[in-house]
Amino acid sequence: MEEFKHPLFFEAKDLTDKEKDKVRRHFQKRRDSGGGECGMIEKAGGNTYKICFKEIEDQERVLQRKFHSISLLSGDLCLNVSQSYCPETPDQPSTSQPKTTTKVNTKGLEKIFKLDIFLMFFLRDNPKAYKLLQKQLSCIGCQVELDFEEEEAVVRGDIEKGPGGAFGAAEQWELQVDRVLINFTERYLCYHVVEPKKAKILLQELSFVTDDIKVYREGGYPVVVGETEAVHEKIAILEKSLPTRKELPIVEKLFKLVEEEFNREMRAKYPEVKINIGSAMVTLEGPDKEVKSGANTLEDLKKKVKEKRVKLSTALMTFIGSSGAVSKYQTHFQQRLRNPVSLEVGSELVMSSLSSDALDEAEATLQRDFDVANVELQGALAAPPDLDGLKGILFKAKNEANSREFRVDVSFIPGTGGTPNTKVQLVGYRENVNKLKEVLHVYQINQIGTQEVLNLPNPDMLDCFDKILGMIGMKQNKVTLKASLFPYPCVLVSGPCHLVKEAKQGLISALASLTSDTLVLDGPGALQYFQAEGKVGKELVESSFQVIVKEQQGVHSANVQSKPRSISSLVTSGLAPGPLPRLRCNTVGSNVAIKTSLEIKLGSLIDAQANVLVVPMINKNLTSTKIGNSLFQKAGNAIKSKFDSVAAYCTVAPGDVLQVDAPPSLGFSKIFFIECLPWDGVRGQSVKALGNALKRCLDLCVQQGYSTVAFPVIGPGVVLKYPMKEAIQVLMENICQLGLSASSGSLTTIQIVIKPGYPDSEECYQDVYRHPGLNVNQGGEAIFRSLTSDLDEITMTVGGGVKLQLVFGDITDETTDAVVNTTDFVDFQIGVCKDILTVAGADVEAELKAAKSTHGEVFVSQSGGFPCEALFHVCGQNDAVVIEKLVIRIVEHCESFGFKSVAIPAICAGAGGLDPGVVAGAVLRGVKDATSSFGLNSLTDIRLVLLKINVFLAFKEKAMQMFSTAVINKASVPQKDVDGAMTKLTDLYQAQCSSQTFRKEELKDLTQDDMKDLKQLVETEGLYVELSQGTLKVSGLKNGVIKVMQMINASLHGNLRREVRVREEEDLYARVAWCILGHRGNWERFPKTANHSLENNDVGGRIVDAQGDKWNVDLPRMEATRYLGGQTTKLKRLEHLPDFTLPLYWDNMAAGEALKTVELLPSYAEYRTVKEVFKRTVGKTVLKIERLQNVHLRRAYEAQKKQISDKYKQQGGECEKLLYHGTTQDNCDSIVKTGFNRRFSGQNADDGSQLMFVVRVLTGLYTQGQENMRVPPPVSNQGGHDRYDSVVDRMDNPQMYVVFHDNQAYPDYLITFK
Repeated sequence: MEEFKHPLFFEAKDLTDKEKDKVRRHFQKRRDSGGGECGMIEKAGGNTYKICFKEIEDQERVLQRKFHSISLLSGDLCLNVSQSYCPETPDQPSTSQPKTTTKVNTKGLEKIFKLDIFLMFFLRDNPKAYKLLQKQLSCIGCQVELDFEEEEAVVRGDIEKGPGGAFGAAEQWELQVDRVLINFTERYLCYHVVEPKKAKILLQELSFVTDDIKVYREGGYPVVVGETEAVHEKIAILEKSLPTRKELPIVEKLFKLVEEEFNREMRAKYPEVKINIGSAMVTLEGPDKEVKSGANTLEDLKKKVKEKRVKLSTALMTFIGSSGAVSKYQTHFQQRLRNPVSLEVGSELVMSSLSSDALDEAEATLQRDFDVANVELQGALAAPPDLDGLKGILFKAKNEANSREFRVDVSFIPGTGGTPNTKVQLVGYRENVNKLKEVLHVYQINQIGTQEVLNLPNPDMLDCFDKILGMIGMKQNKVTLKASLFPYPCVLVSGPCHLVKEAKQGLISALASLTSDTLVLDGPGALQYFQAEGKVGKELVESSFQVIVKEQQGVHSANVQSKPRSISSLVTSGLAPGPLPRLRCNTVGSNVAIKTSLEIKLGSLIDAQANVLVVPMINKNLTSTKIGNSLFQKAGNAIKSKFDSVAAYCTVAPGDVLQVDAPPSLGFSKIFFIECLPWDGVRGQSVKALGNALKRCLDLCVQQGYSTVAFPVIGPGVVLKYPMKEAIQVLMENICQLGLSASSGSLTTIQIVIKPGYPDSEECYQDVYRHPGLNVNQGGEAIFRSLTSDLDEITMTVGGGVKLQLVFGDITDETTDAVVNTTDFVDFQIGVCKDILTVAGADVEAELKAAKSTHGEVFVSQSGGFPCEALFHVCGQNDAVVIEKLVIRIVEHCESFGFKSVAIPAICAGAGGLDPGVVAGAVLRGVKDATSSFGLNSLTDIRLVLLKINVFLAFKEKAMQMFSTAVINKASVPQKDVDGAMTKLTDLYQAQCSSQTFRKEELKDLTQDDMKDLKQLVETEGLYVELSQGTLKVSGLKNGVIKVMQMINASLHGNLRREVRVREEEDLYARVAWCILGHRGNWERFPKTANHSLENNDVGGRIVDAQGDKWNVDLPRMEATRYLGGQTTKLKRLEHLPDFTLPLYWDNMAAGEALKTVELLPSYAEYRTVKEVFKRTVGKTVLKIERLQNVHLRRAYEAQKKQISDKYKQQGGECEKLLYHGTTQDNCDSIVKTGFNRRFSGQNADDGSQLMFVVRVLTGLYTQGQENMRVPPPVSNQGGHDRYDSVVDRMDNPQMYVVFHDNQAYPDYLITFK
């Protein structure tokens, strides 16, 4: 073999195989020959033999011994080895001669045989073999003796006792002894196992040792001794148990798909097989059978690899191939999926894996993570120079996105045709594609004409908006301002985009400068007066006091007494901030002092927009604090030289202020450096020095005429080491003291700048914003003109008029109907989940732990101790797409449960670690899609509650981009400018009031119904009524009091009034239907009296249904509870269309709405009823059931129904049946919109259809049908015009009905099934 490369040569005469084997074993034994592992002995030529060694060191040790003596049965063999081969010549005989020793004496003979020591051990240990040898020798008169020290067998014989009485010649005796010994030794074999692997197995396998087979050790190698045939059998078994080695060529890419499964199966089934993986080769080493099975396993696995081809756009295929996404996602799939998935990009995306599920999940992941967007540019944007500007912006955004890895690509594709148009193609990761789409969208908005919507802070401004514009002096030049009621009270700001934004911001500031105050007149009838004869007086007040007066309807209580009406006044107060100097109040005698506004800003102090910056320092050192360092890094030597020039010529003590002119690059006028001391306690010098310095800074701003100053919270850092609360207390005391004084001068704005991103940033903000000093009033006025913050609540109106609010706060403080908890359904002690469950209690936590993981769905639980109706638990999976869908599902759940409000946290932005901007985009898109796609009847308020500053700011930025109606709710300070106007309005009203008292005798004929009518009149006229000891005093406007007098005098006409009530009930019953959900899931209509009471919210007593059962009603929840039994059920209000009465099981439809499709929820009894009947007819799985509400079709059907009903009134009515009609997708929409058309007859779906209509069919009178019938046959054999209404396939138990009039069938429900 090639592994034995080092030969030696020796001479010997005609060695037998046994002798060769013994010589080889000699050279394998290092202690005997110095050798080692070697090959078989081969004949080199003549009497020369060759043996090859594996290691050269073994060969060299053998050569160091000149002679090697080996004992053979024929005698000792003496070998002389050499490294070269010299063929023998006849004159040079072999030097290896066998040796025998024979001794003769007078009485006997003795012969010594050199036996293998292990054969001697065998004879010693195996009595059977030894007795056999003794027996054979005794037959020739000999005995044998074993000499273990000399490794000899000594045979002795007595001449006189030989066979026949004598041996004869010595040669004859020796020949007989040789024959016995040679035959005996050839019968047994001493097999030396020197190969390490075989030796190890042999020594471990105890079954090799038996009575006839013995195993001995020699130098660590075993020797097997026994009868030759038995030893060969044992060695053959040993050979089979030796490990084999098999090399399997592999394709590395394919092997990676099966490697994990292959290793798993090999470990489980063939643990003894060792696997070595090399380049393009897998080597299996172990027992032969298991190696072969392992190879078959690998082949089977390779055959099980599945392939899936995914069609993607060429652009996306190119991006995936060039962006490194293939290797990235292959690694991702190997880590996340049970089976690896390989990707190969060509004309298609080819995916391979052992698992179909893994392929499906991998495809879903790629479809989710990657996207291609094509945006058409038209007009000026499609050509230079606007196009060049857009390219620059998009390429910059692309480079930023690709700074770490290739994530998105942008290309511009020129259009064709005469009109300039260009297509922008964005391809890459969906997240980055969406960001670039937003960049493109913003650019488009800024370059083209646009319209934005600004919701009015007070809806009452709508009717008087033109007056407000005149009052605030806002002119409409290139921007048009138009007040609109739809979709909500707002102002439409139209014009060029950049001008629209400026005008919108100016209008926001101007509207914020208006003060709204309410005058509550202490008396009834004020509204009627100022809308009628008092209107002229009101207008005089408006012009005299420069106010706008808007009447507002007051709210009545449930008793006869009425509350006074209120009047709201809108006035300007002082000068408006910013660029609108005309915004002043022209009220005669008004002298309002300018007050200071307080702003809490988030960001870096050196980026503040202010005239003066306040900066701490220690030991007159510019860079002794972080803020000073930041100034130096931004302005460099420019600030340092100015600082040094001032500091060099003055001495500063703690509490002193160093005034430095700011370099132009910083954007400030002055920087006040205040000398500080490290914290030395509440009563130490550090607090006193800091307080003096802060007061000095404010005084300097007033003295030097500066309008804005920016302060940091000085102290709670690593240098000064103030406790946070103490630092804030010192700052706020001095700022509030200025606010309380009347000497703020020109200082209009004080900014407190808090840097976000620190662990205590949120705590710092809350302590500043909620500082008690901000609420101190002096003379009934607030300290500051306004208090604003970057974290002020933001309110916007989204689809369906739903109010969306961004709130900086803790969700555990919310009291909405529903509260959303974000969790991974595994660890309930982190983030928002921990906080919510702490409030909700152990029962809710146990319910959540028992829930199955519902990723992508909403799990609804009880609220426990949380002050809400229900808790919604969701898992966002750190995936923006999943979060967006979850928000939509949350809105759907609120609507299905009838909840009016919901609080949602920033899903996955906290413990989930997802980027707040990504979360904000996903949540706001979900809100926008849900509120614009669904007709919401219950949900009115969505609150996004955000705990971290950076999260709130991210949501704020996204909201201001997505919703033009976003308005920051700022804290405003009411003004006293309307006092004169309010006093004058009060005088005008009181001059028109009167009162009248009616005695007991005048009231005796009034019935209970009369009193109800009187109450209604009092409410209508806005009068005040007081009953005392049988007398009735009525107060209010003169006309109203006169009407009461007339009503009391007309009390005898009570019957007429009751008839009026009956007519009202009849009229209402024709227009409105109040229904109750019966126990069988059917809607039942209330009688007329109950119908009237429900419509007028007159449900103080119990409502009686058509069966006479009494119910307690909860109108806000639209529920009724049975008085006896306590069962609760749903209520519904249907408002009929002018020309159509809605079926009771329908949902409401708006005027002009002809078609409405309502998807039934599986929880509805109506859904279960339709499904159960369908399942009895068709054994399919129902996916969705939709109720079809088509006014035109139903109207025609009902008309046909009445005609047939009248026709067969005596036989039992219209014979209406609910039947099924399968259809194709193509005909489905046509049937829904226009009904069944005979032109489509015969086009019903085959057995594989997935759409089935539940149809109301007027079968009427039917008969046996025939093929090709176009009209039903006449009822009479004599003919005539009276025909059957329908035909059937057979008269006994019909399975198919055919009608010939389109209006005889109405599609009631559409079932989607599989």
